[in-house]
Amino acid sequence: MEWFESTQIAAYYLWEHSVYDNALDLWYCAEDIASHFEQANILDTAALNIIKEQGRGSDAYIWFVRHVAYRLYIYTNNDEALTNWFMAESLLESEEWLKNIFNMASILKNDSGSTLSQVRSDTVRFFYEGQTF
Repeated sequence: MEWFESTQIAAYYLWEHSVYDNALDLWYCAEDIASHFEQANILDTAALNIIKEQGRGSDAYIWFVRHVAYRLYIYTNNDEALTNWFMAESLLESEEWLKNIFNMASILKNDSGSTLSQVRSDTVRFFYEGQTF
């Protein structure tokens, strides 16, 4: 239930920021972004702040925001790069959205395989199914 609730809230914030109306795409986007956070080992505010404190011009900041913006582009079909970039930066300032993305990333990090049955995104599920726990 925790996975479902966190994904639902994260997807809602994606809708609020993007005004994109396909709920399933936003759900997949939230799962994919959480997977990106988990793979980058960004599981809490302290880890994210290390990237943010390097400044907007740093390679680490650009790399991280670019990955979030790219997922926004893929799942919302918005081909405006600057809009996706600013949306990503705005989401990265949203404490409630981050709380849920961090929770999802932590669940993926600490999962023994049981969460995969709740993951709806084939992309995310296939990535984790290939790993041993």
